[in-house]
Amino acid sequence: MSIYDRAAATAERLLKRYGAPMVLKRTVEGDYDPSTGSSSNVTQEHVTTGVMLEYAQRDVDGTLIQHGDQRVYLSPDLVVTPVTGDTLRFNGSFFTVVVSRPLAPAGKTVLHDVQVRGVR
Repeated sequence: MSIYDRAAATAERLLKRYGAPMVLKRTVEGDYDPSTGSSSNVTQEHVTTGVMLEYAQRDVDGTLIQHGDQRVYLSPDLVVTPVTGDTLRFNGSFFTVVVSRPLAPAGKTVLHDVQVRGVR
């Protein structure tokens, strides 16, 4: 077991203990139907564990990080990497992924660091 595997296991253990369930939703284009000439969108849901934190006031610049944005740490066991435009559901509220910065030294995901913005 590498140092990165141990770090991911530690992150997973701490998130399970102190985090809460969250659902990452992604809409992708479905199969093409030649009879209609179009494809339908399919929504994928990925259940994970995470913790949501507020940004420090000194980090809020009004441009990249806006007032009300949240920082979310998601489990390394999440089967997809969050991308801009995904939706995160937490405690009945919906948030849009603004930026996703997976911590993945040597290609091993240790933690997903995600900036989200409340859906208005």
